[in-house]
Amino acid sequence: MLKNNDFFVLLIGRPNVGKSTIFNKILGEATALSSKIAGTTLDLNIKRVSFGGVDFLISDSGGFNVSPANETEKKIKEKVFEYSKKAAIVLFVVDFKSGFIPEDREIFLRLIKNESNIVLIINKVDSPKDTQNAIAEFSGMGIKKIVAASAESGTGIDDIIEEITNEINLKKPTKPLKKNEETGFKIAIIGRPNSGKSTYINSILKEDLLFTDQKPGTTRDSIDTYIRYKGHDITLIDTAGIRKKSRLDVNSSAFQKQSMEQIKRADVVIVFIDVNSEISHEDLSLLKKVTLDKKPFIIAFTKWDLKLEDKNSEDADAGVNLKKELKFRLKEFHETPFVYISSKINKNLYKILDSAIEIYHSKETKIKKKDLNKFIEEAKTDNNAGRLFKYITYGVQKEGEEIPTFILFTGNKGKIFTMADIKSLRNSLKERFGIKSNVEVIIEYKKY
Repeated sequence: MLKNNDFFVLLIGRPNVGKSTIFNKILGEATALSSKIAGTTLDLNIKRVSFGGVDFLISDSGGFNVSPANETEKKIKEKVFEYSKKAAIVLFVVDFKSGFIPEDREIFLRLIKNESNIVLIINKVDSPKDTQNAIAEFSGMGIKKIVAASAESGTGIDDIIEEITNEINLKKPTKPLKKNEETGFKIAIIGRPNSGKSTYINSILKEDLLFTDQKPGTTRDSIDTYIRYKGHDITLIDTAGIRKKSRLDVNSSAFQKQSMEQIKRADVVIVFIDVNSEISHEDLSLLKKVTLDKKPFIIAFTKWDLKLEDKNSEDADAGVNLKKELKFRLKEFHETPFVYISSKINKNLYKILDSAIEIYHSKETKIKKKDLNKFIEEAKTDNNAGRLFKYITYGVQKEGEEIPTFILFTGNKGKIFTMADIKSLRNSLKERFGIKSNVEVIIEYKKY
């Protein structure tokens, strides 16, 4: 039976809309922990799964028919609607090709009556160019959370899982962020003119975030927007000068000065890059400035929907291939979280805030010296990591840094650690200690 503390997700929809395919795709992305929950019928297939460190139960409501043909189907129908009252999220699946038909309406009205938390899944949106049409067609239902998906190709499955994990994290008690008297937890939004910074801020302010204030910041030409999100007070730092003067030259001293001031004020930096433009020298310059200042940062690729429209609309892997291409072109920053957003279709807007909060907390990471050195000793026996850690005698964490910083001592003066070696050491530390932000590794020689 379902327990009170179980986070239960229910897929519901009329036959042949793709519920089972979506269910199986989610299970393919997540990890199935068990195949059956005691106390449920064979027709209500519930699985316990884990994804991204969170566990939940999910059912595809197999056997559900909105127009039951016999007594058994009628019982299944009522059982599914009864379980929809217990669900933390109901994934209401409809068919884009069929449109919103009376059977969909009957399900929708029952879910509304049950006060269900609905995420609308528009399935069979097989071409990126159809996304806008799909959302427009079903937007009259008034459901705020909508995902356009193609279950057969797997498109949109990651967005569905994101909606689930976001809801789980939303229900978790949040850790209060440290807040100083001036601005609190600060996120700087930087990027070239017309990279989508202002559109992003305007988009999230239209949603359910509590808008507190908007006033000039402590630096000239910057503007601070105060919001409250998942129990956190956050200051978004944007540049009014860049907002209002789109012709501001990115090579100008004014642009460089504004960017540097924002970076220095911020706890976390978001670098916006228009995915429809070539990654420029100016984009790389901003990324290097953030890196040199040792600030936790995220790269947000904006206007994602427009880029996919330019790609072959019949290519279901267009988005996947584009992400691989961007990661290759920015491989120097591969340790940084990449987020792909579209303010126009509300894609991944909150993922930026979730990631920013997550990597901000990484700043508070404190690794005990004994735990760090236990890891170093264990790593020496690893076939891959051991080739580097065998040169490391011991390590300590450096206090008071913007990102988790580790000093690793070597007694071998002849060993030269390349940048590739440093990156490998960083990745090993991040993986072992679950650090979400960038980390810094400093190698120091110490004679014994």
